[in-house]
Amino acid sequence: MSEALRRWLMMNLMSNTIFVYVGIFINLFIWEKNRLIPEVAWYNLLVYLTWAFAFAAAARWLARTTVRPLLAVSAFAGASAFIVLSFVEVDNRLLWIAMIAVPVGIMYGFYAAAQNLSVSMSGTNAELGRFFSVTGSIQQILNLAIPLLSAVLIFYTGYLGSFALMFVFLVCMLVYSFAMPKISSRDQHAAGDRTPLFAWLWTQLRRKPGLRWFSASNLAAGVFLQFQQLFLLVFTFSVTENKFWIAGLNALYTIATLAGLFLYRKYSWKDSTLLMIGCTLVAAGFLIVLVPAKPLLIVSNVLTAVGLFCFAAAWNTMQIKWVKPYAIPDQAKLLIWRETLICVTRIGMLLIVLSLDDIRGGLFNALIGISLACLLAVPYFEHRAKKTLEQDGSTSPLPATDRKSGMPS
Repeated sequence: MSEALRRWLMMNLMSNTIFVYVGIFINLFIWEKNRLIPEVAWYNLLVYLTWAFAFAAAARWLARTTVRPLLAVSAFAGASAFIVLSFVEVDNRLLWIAMIAVPVGIMYGFYAAAQNLSVSMSGTNAELGRFFSVTGSIQQILNLAIPLLSAVLIFYTGYLGSFALMFVFLVCMLVYSFAMPKISSRDQHAAGDRTPLFAWLWTQLRRKPGLRWFSASNLAAGVFLQFQQLFLLVFTFSVTENKFWIAGLNALYTIATLAGLFLYRKYSWKDSTLLMIGCTLVAAGFLIVLVPAKPLLIVSNVLTAVGLFCFAAAWNTMQIKWVKPYAIPDQAKLLIWRETLICVTRIGMLLIVLSLDDIRGGLFNALIGISLACLLAVPYFEHRAKKTLEQDGSTSPLPATDRKSGMPS
């Protein structure tokens, strides 16, 4: 593995420690005050809205600089969120939530842009395969360890102690950003097509029907991904607010995902098969919550956690194969477009959830129906995109999406 990828592994270890904590305990911290779904939805809405703009801004900035300042901005933004959590109080609760969500969104957006747009330039395909494999293993270990260790820390020191520890991790992330390789897309952009993003996309959308199906797939995925992510937390918080139980349940979800990983490695399913398995499990998890029993909320989370792993492994592979034949500047444009589409429908889902008071009733059932429809549409859109590309032949040949998945495991 190249030196650049080894440094990315260390950076991912620090950043994912922070991201796992933020994903659970900031949402829980907001939930505990009033136990209102709209407050959690408002936080997530602003996170993804900011994430979309931050990702696009960071991607453009990477054409003029290196990943170092992007990672530094990500660390600064995360640190500012924990400063607000620790020391700032305002009477307007929605404003206070916004003061947390915006820097968290910037943290995510800049980090995602730095990693997504530069890792592919840091090694060979074989090295990238090993890198993603190790990254996936680290992620699963952190998913098991961080919630439990955070629960212990919060039990003894309160939230303030855990906020202080995350601040220390962010300082370490900031310092380590100066040791990262000076990767930039400056040279590729200088040599490539300088057409503005949306003008280029408009041309591509008219010329290549496959890009339209690619775009539809991302729009549909954003809807059900946001539903699953938000209600995984809400269902858990509805069962218990005990931090040790929450950590234990999160460990259960991770173990279930590891079981899915074991089966995936054992049977080496094709991408299309793995995608359908994931969709089936997620659909079962969505439908089971229609039965009003709290234990079934946990069963739902287990099914959707495993299903989401299967879905993401197959779907991301298909998407990457679609983008890979393009020149690096055009890959950056497609990745910005992809991130924007996913964020748009995530935000749309969260705007609806702002009106939701309970996980029962007509509106909640309608959200399940919409999410199911979007979930089941993704395999169709991916099939049409692949079929159209095979007929079109206007880009360099794509690897068949029915090969054994090359996604990180």
